[in-house]
Amino acid sequence: MGDYLRFLERIVPATVNIHAYISHRNPSVKVLGHERMGTGSLVTSDGHILTVNYIVLGAKEITITTHDKKEYPAHVVYMDFESGFAVIKAEGSGFPVVPLGYSDELKVSDKILALASTSQHERRVTQGFVTVIKPFDAYWEYMIDDGIMSTAVNSGFGGGPMLNNLGKVMGIVYLNLNSVKEMSMAIPINLFHKAKEDILEHGTIRGRVPRPWIGAYTISSEMGVLVAGLVIDGPAHKAGLQVKDAITEINGVGIDDRRQFYEELWKGEAGAEISITVLRKDIPEPIDILTVDRAVFYEEI
Repeated sequence: MGDYLRFLERIVPATVNIHAYISHRNPSVKVLGHERMGTGSLVTSDGHILTVNYIVLGAKEITITTHDKKEYPAHVVYMDFESGFAVIKAEGSGFPVVPLGYSDELKVSDKILALASTSQHERRVTQGFVTVIKPFDAYWEYMIDDGIMSTAVNSGFGGGPMLNNLGKVMGIVYLNLNSVKEMSMAIPINLFHKAKEDILEHGTIRGRVPRPWIGAYTISSEMGVLVAGLVIDGPAHKAGLQVKDAITEINGVGIDDRRQFYEELWKGEAGAEISITVLRKDIPEPIDILTVDRAVFYEEI
């Protein structure tokens, strides 16, 4: 760890603790709670902070605390539901910033560090190495092509930087996976680079069409894609989809696994109707679902 102390002296002051309060009426509260803590990295001197979206989803009040115990109000600038990161902005100026690297330069077996806030004023760093860079999909309608898996344990709140041995941010720590070879997953920083200019200047990604979202939690199974849960009052719930339904087709295309299900679901635009076939007690049932923009459902625009 001694080799890293020099650049950590610069990085730690450029990280913040995030304390978000969410209205009890927001749909995300049922799963994530109305009060959340996270970690963020300052990416501009005027207060733009990079973190993960589930921390500030639906946030009506955000306070960030720097390593020197100063507090600043902040607000959401943009939430990227495709990649999973978010950008918030603190009210202030003259902030130190983290240096951003390029995640396509990262290789399997490279040493990395995961930095996280463990409280408003404390930061913790863990060391590990990259085990694999691969496609990753999860049950909440989420998938990326190049998730960074590592042996570094995220020992605090999510959203902190994953650093290479030069002290450059290569990813945003997203999830704890808790397997021996894959303790954590990070969103590659290149996904932020692609959108950075638009987000910082316009607060959106110009030209992006929102993906269709139905609010179903799914897992792959031998029967197809099994519904494991539903977002209450989400499109799938309203259309009559049920837990334990096995999705076998979407828009006439046979479905073998969750990744294929997402690929077919996202071919359209938010607001379009999709037709799925499910096996319910071994009987095929057609269900039409009117998709929505997830950002609208969670009151993010």
